[in-house]
Amino acid sequence: MASVESNFYGSVRVGQKVSVGAFDGFARYVGPIPGTDSIWVGVEWDDSNRGKHDGIHNGIRYFKTLHPNGASFVHLEKVIPHNVSFINAFQSKYGQNCGNNIHQEIIALMKQSKMPSFELVGMQKIQKTQACFDKLTHVCLSHHGITCAGNPNEIQDCCPNIVNLELCNNCFTDWGTVSEIAQQLKHLTTLNLSFNNIDLPQEPNHQLKESFKCLKKIVLGKLDYSWHEIMSLCEAFPVLEVLEVPDNNIDRLETHSAVMENLLYLNLENNNLSWSEINKLRSLPKLQTLNVNRNGIKDIQIVPSSFPSLEFLMISDNDLLHFESLCELNKLPALCSLRIQNNPLIKGMSVSNYTLQIIARIANLKTLNGTMITLKERQNNERDFLKDLDMIWHRQLKSAEERAAFLTKHPRYMELIAKYGSDYSEDLNTSNKIKTIKIRIVNFCKETSTEKDVITKTLPITMTLNRLKDLGKRLFGLGNKQLEFSYLIKEKPDIEYTMENMNQTLDYYSVEDGNTVLIKW
Repeated sequence: MASVESNFYGSVRVGQKVSVGAFDGFARYVGPIPGTDSIWVGVEWDDSNRGKHDGIHNGIRYFKTLHPNGASFVHLEKVIPHNVSFINAFQSKYGQNCGNNIHQEIIALMKQSKMPSFELVGMQKIQKTQACFDKLTHVCLSHHGITCAGNPNEIQDCCPNIVNLELCNNCFTDWGTVSEIAQQLKHLTTLNLSFNNIDLPQEPNHQLKESFKCLKKIVLGKLDYSWHEIMSLCEAFPVLEVLEVPDNNIDRLETHSAVMENLLYLNLENNNLSWSEINKLRSLPKLQTLNVNRNGIKDIQIVPSSFPSLEFLMISDNDLLHFESLCELNKLPALCSLRIQNNPLIKGMSVSNYTLQIIARIANLKTLNGTMITLKERQNNERDFLKDLDMIWHRQLKSAEERAAFLTKHPRYMELIAKYGSDYSEDLNTSNKIKTIKIRIVNFCKETSTEKDVITKTLPITMTLNRLKDLGKRLFGLGNKQLEFSYLIKEKPDIEYTMENMNQTLDYYSVEDGNTVLIKW
């Protein structure tokens, strides 16, 4: 199904409150419709029973309404736009002020009723809320069609203590209007202006800087601003600590300027940035959290001394292909928390397997995908990782060049050797080599008859089932569950061979290379 976007024609803007005759609604589309010569306004009516469709005309989606018959298309000249001030929208959502005249009328009505107690349903609750307008600190006026700040000082007279303000998807046309609102809110520290169409000022003037002198967090999602424009705008925010600019199609960054010296949190989600562009911000001195989810990042290369204070990196839903990128993250000196779901390099891997691969590569990581990493878990994962690397180092690498390339690919290998020592005991000069087999280990739930996780491991044939049980508990997090063991062979996959004596070894039960061991619980 095709779809179209619109902005505004004449005095009617998308999102603006409008009237058509005696009926009100919001303009959801303004523009042409194929097959006609007119400009049309798609109106979502306040009365959802008045419309004829939900924003589709002749198979083309122009907009989407909440109700299936909540919209109509109307000729532009029949539509009267409303000028909605901040206070208009505020009163629409939070209630009208209950003035003294109304209060006296209520008292008179109570006397006339000659009833010992007379209550207008909900009136006490409304009056209590109205009395607290000056105590409101968090206000959301998104999707209210606000066009102007209103009369001088009326915002500060009504609700002067707003700290956190959401004004998404309104009808501002310039930053002057936003500045007039913010100037009356002396305590404003957080502002969300996402999904607006606000023309940028030529340069931040004194009034703009004065209006936002206390602003610490701003969200500018889907405004189609370039990074250069955002940096120019941020000159008006002298104490900014949190900057969120998702969904702006940003594909170029610039070396950070003085306006970002105090930045602690930066959200660049769902743009089009490579890591080479992100590297341009590497000198940000105080940045602690960086969100670069959904940017199509394919690899990571960390420049020395990058991001000295970065503790938390979000890099999910990208196109990372190789574990070498994770080795690069180990170069970030303060990194202790990472979110990395939905990347090709971990596709098809069990949670326990990719957890091992990530933890063992990043030395200071304490939280992975929101889960705390215990000291014991780190030690177990690093030891298992070291065993696999040890096997490659001693068995497969013959030349100095091969070993140099291996250390480049696995830069923590020597560090792990120094930390734990090598368990590799095979004497390559004798015929008494410890035989190993490569098997599939399956975490199998008997109740649901499903495989929860699968890991391929190379193990010595002399490993006992008791040692395999300990390994399985570490790999799959099975805790104190009662475990049963059996195995399958490729030639007879329908026959399951049980293993009951926990003191016996894998070779005792004739487990061979390529077999599948089931750990059941």
